[in-house]
Parts: sequence; C-alpha cells; structure tokens
Amino acid sequence: MDKNISFIKERILQYAEYKGIGKEKFIENLGMTYGNFKGKQKLTSVNSDFLDNILSNYPEINIEWLLSGVGEMEKKINQEVSSDDLNMIANEPSGLVYEIQNEAKLFDDNQEPEVLENSSGNKYFVYPDETIRIEVFKIPFVAHASYIECYDDIKICKDEFSKITFKVDHIGRGNYVGFESSGESMWNGGGYDTPSGADILGREVGKHLWKNGFHNTKYGFVIIAKDGIWHKDISKLNQNGMITLSSRNPTSKPFEYSLNDVLQIFHVIKRSF
Repeated sequence: MDKNISFIKERILQYAEYKGIGKEKFIENLGMTYGNFKGKQKLTSVNSDFLDNILSNYPEINIEWLLSGVGEMEKKINQEVSSDDLNMIANEPSGLVYEIQNEAKLFDDNQEPEVLENSSGNKYFVYPDETIRIEVFKIPFVAHASYIECYDDIKICKDEFSKITFKVDHIGRGNYVGFESSGESMWNGGGYDTPSGADILGREVGKHLWKNGFHNTKYGFVIIAKDGIWHKDISKLNQNGMITLSSRNPTSKPFEYSLNDVLQIFHVIKRSF
C-alpha cells in the first residue's frame, strides 16, 4: 500500500481535476484553505471535517484508490472493498490512512448514534464503535459584534451561528463553543501553533477561576472582550487586574488588557486546520 502522504495529496488534487473543479475551489469547498493544504499544513493532521466532507460529498470516490493509488478513482456500481483490505487499512497505527478509515465509519448507515446533551446545551453523538463527536455553534472571530450581542443567550447563538462538530474522547460537562480564527498571531510554525482560518474548540473557563491566574497551555486561550475576539496566551495576571496577552508569532507584540473588559475566556482544547 502506498503510504506516502504527498501522493495522497496529489490524488486529492487529481480527483478535483477529474470532477472538473478548480483545485483551490475544491479544497476550500471541503473546509480548508488551499494555502494550508499545500503549504504549512501537513496532511497527517488534516482536520476530521475535511475528511468527512470528502466522504460525504463524494461517496462515489474509491477509498482504495485514494489511499493506495490502486484501481479507478471512483467505485464501480456495488463495488465493495474486501475485508482483507479493510483490516489492513484499519490496522494502520497512525497517519491519514488510519484517520480516513475511522472517519469513514461515520457514514455507515448502520452506525446510528446515541444523542446526548449536557447542561450547557452541547450535543454529543456517541456511535456504536465508541466514536464520540461534539456539536457546537461556531463563532468566526470576525463576527465579534454579533456574538457579544447574544453571548449570554445560548438559544439565540444556536439560531444565529452555524454548527460544527469535533471528534472528542469523552463527554464533558462544561460549556463548549467553536471558533474560526483570524490572523497569524498564534502561528510560528510549531507543532502546537494555530494558523489563520483554523477551527477551534474551546471550553469556557468560569469567571470564579480567573482570580487564580492562568497557566501555560498547549494551545492557548480564546478571549472574548469588548474590543474583539483574540486567540492568545495569557502570560501574566497583574495585581491591578490587567492580563498580558502574548502571541506565538514574534511579529505580534504582547499587550495588556483589563479583565473588567473581558466577557468570556475559553481554554483551547482542540484545533482543526
């Protein structure tokens, strides 16, 4: 089996050409910027929604061809992948092959999920194979003005904003919200950095915890303030109630901001890009 990630990327673009769709438009329609797909982004960490979109929008694509280059681009009528091939794919220990096959389970008609909802109104879809996905509404950073008008009313937010799902490993009790980042302040090419346009899953940090200060985190925080929505590290809480917001991109300088003007803070627990 051809496990070279660059070849899988090439086949995705070949399929776009085969369908008569411009490569950039094809990738963007599947939820990723073309720049991230070709440049900074490594395909081994392509977000699950991108994979979902390939399989849901193009169910006729031949998974064996996509993963290995074997066979035709599209399945023949009633074509089935052999059980041996499925086992080979499912047993891959890591990488895109493993992720695509596991994501494909979500499109098995026999995989009816159990739907659960926590006290914050977040929906969880629990599948028979123990896959868990959380559904949250997604706030683009650029929609700051619209969000602060309704941030304290979950029902209005659900009606106002689109939804997004993330694969998670457990059912959480907190308030989870999705975001779409804007700007490169948290991108410096590191493994835990986040480029512009990434989808972010955040868990709200209760205001009663703010006084204890903020620890260094793997992915940083999303800060909802009167003046904007920012993805930053919170590097310091001063005695005067000011927090220092720092970036991972050295071209973006840290700045202080008053906690009194902060409406919500979310601990970033997952990113997709």
